[in-house]
Amino acid sequence: MTTLRASKQGLTKIKQAREKKGWPVADRNWLEAASLCLGVNWEKTGYLAEGISEGTWSRFLAGKRSINASAFQAYSAVLGLNWEEVVNGIQGQDWGDAPDLPSFYGRAEELAKLKQWIVKDKCRLVAILGMGGIGKTALAVRSAEDIQNEFEYLIWRSLRASPPVEEVLADLIRFFSNDKKTALTDNTDKMVKQLIDYLRQHRCLVVLDEMQAILSSGKLAGHYREGYQDYSKLLREVGEVKHNSCFVLTSWENPKIMASLAEKTKFVHYLKLTGLKDIDAQEILTEKGLSDRETWGTLNQLYGGNPLSLKIVSITIKDFFNGSVAKFLEAGTIVIGDISEVLDRQFDRLTDLEKQIVRQLATNVTPKSLPQLAEIISPPGSKSELIEALESLERRSLIEKITGGSEVMFTLQPVVMKYIQKVSKISASHL
Repeated sequence: MTTLRASKQGLTKIKQAREKKGWPVADRNWLEAASLCLGVNWEKTGYLAEGISEGTWSRFLAGKRSINASAFQAYSAVLGLNWEEVVNGIQGQDWGDAPDLPSFYGRAEELAKLKQWIVKDKCRLVAILGMGGIGKTALAVRSAEDIQNEFEYLIWRSLRASPPVEEVLADLIRFFSNDKKTALTDNTDKMVKQLIDYLRQHRCLVVLDEMQAILSSGKLAGHYREGYQDYSKLLREVGEVKHNSCFVLTSWENPKIMASLAEKTKFVHYLKLTGLKDIDAQEILTEKGLSDRETWGTLNQLYGGNPLSLKIVSITIKDFFNGSVAKFLEAGTIVIGDISEVLDRQFDRLTDLEKQIVRQLATNVTPKSLPQLAEIISPPGSKSELIEALESLERRSLIEKITGGSEVMFTLQPVVMKYIQKVSKISASHL
């Protein structure tokens, strides 16, 4: 889907045309008029066109987002503007199934770091990592919106359906060739080199969301699924070869190639996303209409600052505690509810040794050192295997390290601990 974005001068012309017609941003007259041009019933669907909500239009009018070409042209037409005179000089954008963010919380430091790496340092490969629900995709969307003017092309693709690398390569090559007839080979190496040529000729931003879908379950973190190993060729070339573009990945875990590339070159980085700060989590809890603000920091820590977890538990607090966070905390429980669906998928990916480690940490509750874990793991394995499993769990963001004492200690976030305890009880009941 081709998308267009207004230039700075174009935004000024749009604003003047709206004011002339008496259509402020919040006025739906212009939405209805543009919808008619597109044959869309705005009142019935709530959308001007496919995927375009009021939030998207607000960001478009603020110069922070592109919209699909047909909607852009229709909107220009109802304002009496020539769309070619207000469009940005960006050659092409395709946001694919990037989510439309109704709201975004905090992450100012993370956004600044990504902008530094991608725009100023000209990094070629950047990964945003973290457990499910922590906000990786939302951060990638907001970052891409903020820096899109730095690129001639922008394309967003989700790997949720686990497409073969050849399919992704063909898609990217067709996009960067502006859908011109381009000879495509079935040789992966040649397709990668063909793509690199486009990345050299133009400044392109490519976002590959949900990369964990092509990584293996039942193995230590970062290994590819059978038949998907050629993604490593793509990432290696993008990270090592000189070009003008940037790939941004999001994933629950880091592909193994990323760590080695980050060691070899300053043009590859990865950002491990942690929970929201208390002050940023307050935005979610305010939005959900909860009370007892003085207890919100405790709630945020209990759920590891995970935005999805906070949104889900807020529903429980509203329904069963009349919105009182204090009463919920007094009940002394941790509700995981729908959060377990995300954790199920992550837990299923673990090796047997990783599962045993998290179960031991959940059962014994208190943090454990490496020697202590070695004593309670059964059957006993080598220290090297235990260290590899702990490193893998850390890469998956499922355990936390406590440093500062005489020994490094390992523990689980409260919500993860509650989940593991629940899963372990279910497993025991079926024995």
